[in-house]
Amino acid sequence: MLQEAYRHAKPIGAWGGGRGALAASVVPPAPGITLSDEPGTAVTDVLSDLGRHRVWERFPGSA
Repeated sequence: MLQEAYRHAKPIGAWGGGRGALAASVVPPAPGITLSDEPGTAVTDVLSDLGRHRVWERFPGSA
């Protein structure tokens, strides 16, 4: 599911133990990928990205 969300330019966020899962996945660091030690920060950032629906900056030239 992470790969699909990444390919579809969807925002992805993780904190706590989720950071390790995201790091172990094939999802590279990119715009719209939020990693935080603080759940509140991660949620705020992901909600902001969700307002745009997709993070086109992840794939330059695709927007």
